[in-house]
Amino acid sequence: MVRSMTGFGRADASAAHGKIQVEIRTVNHRFFEISSRLPENLNIFEDKIRAEVAKKVKRGKVNLSLTYENPARSDPKLVINKPLAKKYKGLLADLRRSLRLTDDINFSQIIAFPGVIYVEESPRKEAEMWPCIKSALSRAIDGLIDMREKEGARLIADIAGRRKAILRSLTAIEKRSKLALKEYRLHLLRKIKELSSGKINLDKGRIELEVALFAKSSDISEELTRLKAHLKSFGETITRQDEVGRKLDFISQELHREINTVGQKTSDYKIAQLAISIKGEVEKIREQIQNVE
Repeated sequence: MVRSMTGFGRADASAAHGKIQVEIRTVNHRFFEISSRLPENLNIFEDKIRAEVAKKVKRGKVNLSLTYENPARSDPKLVINKPLAKKYKGLLADLRRSLRLTDDINFSQIIAFPGVIYVEESPRKEAEMWPCIKSALSRAIDGLIDMREKEGARLIADIAGRRKAILRSLTAIEKRSKLALKEYRLHLLRKIKELSSGKINLDKGRIELEVALFAKSSDISEELTRLKAHLKSFGETITRQDEVGRKLDFISQELHREINTVGQKTSDYKIAQLAISIKGEVEKIREQIQNVE
C-alpha cells in the first residue's frame, strides 16, 4: 500500500521499576533520516532502534523520543568525587602561581567543575531492558505505519482523480487537434479571399502546402502518445505495494515536460486552454507526490 511520509505513533511498555515510552514522528524528506533522543544510560540501544525503524520506514525524516520513567530514582544518591576535586584544586593553584594571583581558591569554585558532584546511578543491567524497549518501539512503529497508510490512501485517491481528469482533457485535445487543421484551412481560404476581394485565383497546391506546413509545425500526436504512456505507467505504479514516491516524481516531471511542449506547439486557443488545465493538475499531483514514501 502506498504510504504518506507524515505520521505519528506512540506506545509504552512496563520495564523494571518503571515504564518505557516511545514517540515517533515522520515528515517528508528525500531520503531516510532519523534523529533520536534517549536517556543517557540507554544510548547503547541507538543502533538497534535505528535498525528497527529502518525495517518499516524507507523514506522520510524520523524524530524519535524514548523516555524511561523510574520512580525508584526519586531519592537520588549524591556523591562527591574527592580525587577529582583535589586535581582541580591543584590545577587552580598552579594557575594562580603562574599568573602571580593573590585570590583564594574557595569551595564554591571547585564544586562548580563538572564531575565533582554527581548522581550515582543504581546498578542495573541495561541490556535486559531491550525486550521492553523493543515492545514499545514496535507498537509505536505500527501506529505510525497505520497513520501513514491512511494518509497515503487519501493522497492516492486525490492523485487518481486528477489522473482521470488529465485523461479526459487529453481525449478532448485529440478530438480538437483534428478539427483545428480543418479550421486552419478554411480560415486561410477565407483570409485570402478577403484580402484579394475574390480577384485572385487560388493556387490549390500552394494552399495545401501551407496547410501541410502548419500541420507539421503544430503536430502534437507524439506528445499525446507519450502523455498517455506516462499516465498508464502512473496508474500501474500507484497500485504497487513498495516504495513508489521517487518513481511517481519522475513520471510527473515527464508529464509536465510533455504538456509544456503541447502548449508551445499549438496555436489553437481551445487546445492551449486544455493544456493549461492539464498543467494545473500535474502541478497539484507533483505537490502531493512530495509526501509519498
